[in-house]
Amino acid sequence: MKTGNKINILYKKLCGIELYSSILCLAGSVCVIFISAVMRTVRMPINWGIDIALLLFTWSTFLGADIAYRNHQTVMVDIFINILPAAISTSLRIFCYILSLIFMAAMVYYGILLCRRSAARSFQGIPGFSYSWVIASIPVSFSLMMITACRRLYYELTKNTGKTDAEIAAQEKI
Repeated sequence: MKTGNKINILYKKLCGIELYSSILCLAGSVCVIFISAVMRTVRMPINWGIDIALLLFTWSTFLGADIAYRNHQTVMVDIFINILPAAISTSLRIFCYILSLIFMAAMVYYGILLCRRSAARSFQGIPGFSYSWVIASIPVSFSLMMITACRRLYYELTKNTGKTDAEIAAQEKI
């Protein structure tokens, strides 16, 4: 088996783990909020409910952002790109991916710094549980987005023949 195939299999497994983690985090957040509301109604509030829901929802949101980005489901204004000649639209897409990678790298870097600075901060309802677990969703998710952007950039540089983003998404199926 070629190395490229092994990498693709590993990437698809990573994507599956990311998808199921995002789903579980969102479902967990909803369940914790519901249980917390019920317990508050019966005069037995769960003090940590909102904190855990925030943690799970944050992870779900940022992981979901990469899932949407990978599946070409983010907001994009491509009407301008689609009317340009193929060579120019490809060059413009490459430029945008490089610009996106720079932004994502900055988010990873500053997210790690923020994690380190927030290590001593704890949740209000859960003393001793670091708020860095929430903030860690930023560098982790943007690292995953960087992998997606690198794959797209590689595709643009090697295989694209002036196709639209919709055609690329259909062909990639990643």
